[in-house]
Amino acid sequence: MLIDKIKLATTAAGAAIVTIALLPQAGALELTAVSGLQQSNPLTKSFRENLVAPLNKMGGALTIRYVGGQDVVPPRKAAAALKRGQFDLLNSPVSYYIGTVPEGYAMLASNVSVGDIRKNGGWELLNKVFNEKAGSQLIAWAEAGTAYNTYLTVEPKFDKDGVPDLSSVKMRATGTYRPLFRALGAATINMKSSEIYTGLERGIVQGFGWPETGVPALGLDKLVKYRINPGFYATNQATTMNLQKWNSLSKAQKDLLQTAVSEYEKIAQPYMDKVAKEDEDILKKAGVKFVNLEGKAAAKYLSIAHGEIWKELGKRSKYAEQLKAKLYREPTM
Repeated sequence: MLIDKIKLATTAAGAAIVTIALLPQAGALELTAVSGLQQSNPLTKSFRENLVAPLNKMGGALTIRYVGGQDVVPPRKAAAALKRGQFDLLNSPVSYYIGTVPEGYAMLASNVSVGDIRKNGGWELLNKVFNEKAGSQLIAWAEAGTAYNTYLTVEPKFDKDGVPDLSSVKMRATGTYRPLFRALGAATINMKSSEIYTGLERGIVQGFGWPETGVPALGLDKLVKYRINPGFYATNQATTMNLQKWNSLSKAQKDLLQTAVSEYEKIAQPYMDKVAKEDEDILKKAGVKFVNLEGKAAAKYLSIAHGEIWKELGKRSKYAEQLKAKLYREPTM
């Protein structure tokens, strides 16, 4: 009996220690965070596992409490909610609020590393845009090396140059993919990501664009028949903070956050590359055929993808040429 009581007391004490360890440090400021993508999406998982969790373990003057994704706020309304101060941090594709920050197109069409962008003045320019247009501070852009692909349920056709011809295909598209798919001749249909499965199943659309990760997470590996390579774009998944909240942070809090972000931007891409390989294996096991464009066909495909995005940005932003000079290098053939 005495032994049982000692065990119970020891267990309770151990549980108390664990609980205390998980609580924010006394006096620490707790930031609330929301993601624009589903909680199950690999990009959201990267944010939570590579920034939120490590920062909270650092035991400093700042912690982050992740409160949810699309279950908390509709993705296209999240940036406006952040600006109003309904929460403090947003991790989301800028594509979801491209109407507010069209410069998110520049992030999509970038082929310069985030490290170089931070050094060449591009980061300051992007942050100026987010300050002005979204009322937010650009905190991190960690998964920029994650590319996008075209996925189809029908066999792709090609033009005389070997570039995909989508003239008879209906594609699910957001602002991210619409310029490319229309340039390839497709009819585009706006559709929530949660509706893609039903859209494919019912034949409302025959294809969609998506990052190289996350297709199995949506169960779409069961319906996709073809994936076209190479991948195009860089994901514009960005972490932003309400500008007033950012300005209210102490130097110590900002330094702590920047330290965590610096590590986040080192480990996020290897993390995403691992997920991409795992997803690729799942797709292949499901029988998805990878159509690999090569040589001039691949170069023209990528040129169309990036060219259409920069063209679109030119119509919408006075910063287009400045951003292109910092974020893009013309490929050498």
